[in-house]
Amino acid sequence: MNAALALLGAAAGSYVLRIAFVTLIDVERLPDAVKEALRYVGPAVTAAIVVSSLAHGEGRAGLDVSAAQVIGLLAAAVTAWRSGSLLWSLGAGMVSFTLVGLLL
Repeated sequence: MNAALALLGAAAGSYVLRIAFVTLIDVERLPDAVKEALRYVGPAVTAAIVVSSLAHGEGRAGLDVSAAQVIGLLAAAVTAWRSGSLLWSLGAGMVSFTLVGLLL
């Protein structure tokens, strides 16, 4: 029971900190350098998630990728390069990964 309460407390604290940043800070008052840097947070987090999901989790070196992952990653990269949109690139990568995974 104590572990569940600790988990709920940590989740609530994390949620409050995230909401506080979004609701309490006026975006117009941020310096231009901060606004420019915040534009790269989404792509940086996406890249970190992709690389960590491709890398081995058991302490081995190297990558463990399937054909569906490679094709999905290439589709997302080409879409990001051509459109410049994070959402379109995520969508293209997920759709192509799913279709290739179903076909193979």
